[in-house]
Amino acid sequence: MNPPDVVEEADLTPAADAGGYHLRPGGQARSLELCEVGGVPGRFLFKRYDEETLAGLDEEALLAMVRWRRELPRQDRVTLDRRCAWPVAVVGRDRVTGILIRPAPEEMFAELRDRRVPRHLDELTRSPERVNALREHYGTRYYEPPYKLAVLGRLLSTVQWLHEQGYVVGDLQLRNAVFTIDPAPAVYLLDCDSCLPVGGRGALPEADPEQWKLPREGAFTPETDYYKFAWAVVRCLQESAETWSLDETALARVLPSRHRRLIGQCVDGAPASVDVERWRAAGESWRWLVTPEHIYVETDSNLREAWRRGRSAVGDGSRARHGGVVVLIVVLAAIAVVALVTLGV
Repeated sequence: MNPPDVVEEADLTPAADAGGYHLRPGGQARSLELCEVGGVPGRFLFKRYDEETLAGLDEEALLAMVRWRRELPRQDRVTLDRRCAWPVAVVGRDRVTGILIRPAPEEMFAELRDRRVPRHLDELTRSPERVNALREHYGTRYYEPPYKLAVLGRLLSTVQWLHEQGYVVGDLQLRNAVFTIDPAPAVYLLDCDSCLPVGGRGALPEADPEQWKLPREGAFTPETDYYKFAWAVVRCLQESAETWSLDETALARVLPSRHRRLIGQCVDGAPASVDVERWRAAGESWRWLVTPEHIYVETDSNLREAWRRGRSAVGDGSRARHGGVVVLIVVLAAIAVVALVTLGV
């Protein structure tokens, strides 16, 4: 059972366990509140828009998203709700104040002291050293490259499914999805009110954070989604949330050349066209990198290479560089000592 297309705020009541979650608003939201709707089973998340968002909101386009979901065949609607925080109702009366969405699955939240916090995809950009520094306060863990790729493969599957349904994600970035690897890698896409019909107008103005900006002017398209997704893969594997360059050595440790070529074609300016089927095959191949017993990577030399727990794609290289610096310092120090002795200083 779903709420009506438009729900009044007076019909919303706080969920009994709302205080057990820490949901930090961002982007267009002034607040995020777990709630229930009178006469409708289940919990919802009330995303209350800030004034700037309300000023640029296309209410008709937002209502069209709600109605599109409602009119989907049942199985497609189940798929959408499992993968996406899609608007299920508009909140307001004389004026829209926000939307209702379904909260992410419980397994995509992490325990933090006495609260539960969403596990955003940007956690996949953390290096082992960064994780160790944060562990005491945030209880986070390190995700090896096979986990990163398996999760990103699920994100790609969702993006491609939306494209097939006639929608562009638009604001595709690592903070706009949450994930789990237990019991299996899965992703839940957030901020879906930023999605828009292919070639059509969205409910919200098209905008990107600085580190996800497109290299050209123009509307969001399926191709711009691939551009951002390719950078998401690079930033997760290279463990840098804002990098704008490719570390070919690190990527070659965990990706075959055909996957690296796909990425290179997309990050070198938003592409005019994309080989969708090759991307689909890449995402599907990333799913088998994680098994209950082992984790693997695929490289040019090996279709199934076991990956050591705790190892980073860039870690060995960084340790080598660090070691090289130490050796250089020792050598220079030895030369200085010899010079001093020779000169009798």
